Amino acid sequence: MSHHHDLPLNKDITARFVPKIVALMVYLGTLCFVFTLFMIHSSALWENQLTTPLSVEMPTLKTTEANSLPSRVLDLLNQTPGIQHAAVVPQKEMASLFHSLLGEDIDVDLFSLPIIIDVSLNNQEKVNFQRLEAGLKNISPHVHVTDHRGWQIQVSNLFHTSIFIAFFITILILFGALATATFATKTSLLIHGQVIEILSLVGATNSYIAKQFQVHAFKQALIASIIGSSFAFLTFFGLVILLEKAELPFVVHSSFFSQTLWVFGLAPVFMAFAMMLSVRIAVMKVLRS
Repeated sequence: MSHHHDLPLNKDITARFVPKIVALMVYLGTLCFVFTLFMIHSSALWENQLTTPLSVEMPTLKTTEANSLPSRVLDLLNQTPGIQHAAVVPQKEMASLFHSLLGEDIDVDLFSLPIIIDVSLNNQEKVNFQRLEAGLKNISPHVHVTDHRGWQIQVSNLFHTSIFIAFFITILILFGALATATFATKTSLLIHGQVIEILSLVGATNSYIAKQFQVHAFKQALIASIIGSSFAFLTFFGLVILLEKAELPFVVHSSFFSQTLWVFGLAPVFMAFAMMLSVRIAVMKVLRS
């Protein structure tokens, strides 16, 4: 007997809607998983670049004491226990920051740019912030200290929460597709119940019958997943082009794009094998009962 033609699985009602559902699930699942990768890369890039927990700001005053103010503040910071390094932000970087916020047409020379000192901390030693602020106020009442660690922790928690939610949604979509395949398989078993009984009477084993279902499910899932993954890739590519035209490109490492290609390429294969395994388990469970 040929397992390809013993059961007319291509003609029952499940063969019509299951591929459509699988294609939609793969489309949504791959996009959601790519978003998860994007958030992981963005979080890592953000945490690596933002290494300044504190900053000291002082205005550019036109007095004789203003010239020595940055050096006096730097001396105090470098002598404070718990501070690892302190450096003045170059005025070119300040000017480029203002240009990015206000536009290239703005004449930065018309503004009195403040002097910013980036401060990195030593994690092995705590800083007495009250004593530090008091010492800076003694140097000049115009010196202001900003602690960035509070909002940095909030942004980091937001990244991690978004990653967890996106990955959880991806898992739910996968289980939804597998559950659909399981219910469709049970429906097919009921539709072809008489044919299965005849096959059993002539000597067909449960494994032989299950193999027909799993081969059919593998082919269906592979074709539908390729369609869904292809549309997901086109959607992702279109979003990248739109963001680039809006001058908002992805600020992530190039490895992210190579990983997305692997996701779109391997998603159909993974879904096809997962569907085949779930269908076989469902068929064998029904046939043994």
